Amino acid sequence: MDINDIKELLQAYFDAGFASDGEGMAKVFHDGSHLYGRNEERELIFWDKDTFVKIVDTPVPEFPRFDEILSIDFTGDHTAVARVKVRVGDTLYTDILGLMILDGKWGIIAKVFTGVPVS
Repeated sequence: MDINDIKELLQAYFDAGFASDGEGMAKVFHDGSHLYGRNEERELIFWDKDTFVKIVDTPVPEFPRFDEILSIDFTGDHTAVARVKVRVGDTLYTDILGLMILDGKWGIIAKVFTGVPVS
């Protein structure tokens, strides 16, 4: 297990999100992955990978870039959890990313997110 492999994956995640690059985002998520959050009405958001990639592929107005790795914890030989912060538009998200090695490469298998407005 090499933490640098995970840091590279997270950097690709940040770069794809900032660039509204759906194809790049698709590369960091494993097939079958899911994302969970809550909308403004506090209802469950439940997206599959393809839905999220389409959302990422929609350009957003220019905004200052901010992304940060808060923690990376290995939970097994082929699993890890990363906690990150990333700004998209006027929202600062905290993401909990479940990571797995599948087919010999690290990828995101699950994402739980919450966001707060930034000024």
